[in-house]
Amino acid sequence: MNYFTVDLLTPEKVVARGIPAESLLIPTVRGQINILPHHTHLINRLSTGVLSIFGGADDPDRHFSVTYGICKVLEDKIIIMSHTSEEQSEISLERAEQALENAEKHLSSGEALSDQEIQKFQLKVERAKLRIQLSKQ
Repeated sequence: MNYFTVDLLTPEKVVARGIPAESLLIPTVRGQINILPHHTHLINRLSTGVLSIFGGADDPDRHFSVTYGICKVLEDKIIIMSHTSEEQSEISLERAEQALENAEKHLSSGEALSDQEIQKFQLKVERAKLRIQLSKQ
């Protein structure tokens, strides 16, 4: 029996809409939270990590990479608004490895990078590592 529907949105596209779920694991800035039936309403900030949607006996489990954003939990509706997101099956391992290599090269190049540039490349490294991990599962 499914208790929730999940919508996953980014600024560029609707990644998934109306995914049936019995439970979820959501990466937040305070750690991973498990959403179960009758969960209290909440709004929380996402961190970079894996969003796992468990469909139960009726629907397959699905896994997505997400980066910072917001999750909103209402009675039977969960909305995830992430800066970027990809479903596990859509991740290209080769592209993720190339992105990791490029970001690490910028960080170790010895160039004078601003704090903002350093943070940007650190986030790219974190996202690439997540995508590599998720694609290998």
